[in-house]
Amino acid sequence: MHRRAGLPSVRELAEAIGKSPSGVHNAFRLAKVPDQRLTMAIVDRLSLWVRDWGVGISRETGIENSICKFERLWRQAKREEEALAAQGEPPRMSAADRRLLFALSPECSMSHPTRQLPQPHGIVALENSAARSTPAFLRKTGLRPEAPDPWHLIHLCRGCQRRREAGELTEAKLRAARLALDRYPGATRHYAAYVGQLLLGAEEAIDMNVVGRAQVIIMADPQVAALPYTLNHGELLVDRAHGLLDSGTHRCEDEH
Repeated sequence: MHRRAGLPSVRELAEAIGKSPSGVHNAFRLAKVPDQRLTMAIVDRLSLWVRDWGVGISRETGIENSICKFERLWRQAKREEEALAAQGEPPRMSAADRRLLFALSPECSMSHPTRQLPQPHGIVALENSAARSTPAFLRKTGLRPEAPDPWHLIHLCRGCQRRREAGELTEAKLRAARLALDRYPGATRHYAAYVGQLLLGAEEAIDMNVVGRAQVIIMADPQVAALPYTLNHGELLVDRAHGLLDSGTHRCEDEH
């Protein structure tokens, strides 16, 4: 809109709407939604300065459409800003959990190949009413507060997060979408890599319930679970199928 209006300076625009130059500058530059009255005052003035609205569009129609459009965009942006403020801190998770979730579902787990890619994606925690306190020595994160395991996390785009907040996406639907990721082609190898990270010290302490569930998925694919492998020229034997890590001298056929 600013370009179509001829790129007036901040001072020119501020004088035209009776606002301070700093306030108009901040409306354009700050990473926050500006005041609605200031926004619409800027839009109203810029629309008056637009000379060409396009073929077949009258000046009156162009101005009316632009005002309606920016009112809608302002409300949408404000809802997103408030949703982010209410969301608070992201769920605590390890780097291994984050890598697993993004490997299983690089895009939103609900909308999948989504058209909302320019918008930020994030991992959110699902409700877990049956959660019980885990003994400290089994906690995945050592001295940190207990973090949700991968099956209580889901990757959602901003649109699906809003649908969840509005009650359109129930926890049952989200949980079903999360569990469906375990059946996608290639999921077994992602879980095998995840268990390998845990066994090699990616966590300060290992939650054996998490490892056990991952092993069930790994065991369902004979090609992934069939053979253990060695690391450090045979000094470590990793058996992902049984969750074992054995140090010693093992036969090593690969140079790694």
